[in-house]
Amino acid sequence: MERESGMTQDELTTEVVIDGVKLIVIARKIENEGWQLSVQNEFGINTNWLDYFPTAQIAIDTGLDTIKSEGIDDLIATDGFEYLLE
Repeated sequence: MERESGMTQDELTTEVVIDGVKLIVIARKIENEGWQLSVQNEFGINTNWLDYFPTAQIAIDTGLDTIKSEGIDDLIATDGFEYLLE
């Protein structure tokens, strides 16, 4: 798994490539809530967590741990988004 990271004041991103598929793990600061986690696939489809995290790094680590433990199939699924493939 290749990784590349970047951070702004309100967002931390980590790009990972698994089996040739690029995913972007994103932690965004949500005012008064904490950090929200999402994973974006190559088609721009985001999978969002409903929980908030106390830090950006904990959110990113949770996303990466989920990818390692559950794989990427659910994250790259395009069900309901077939129009993006046209």
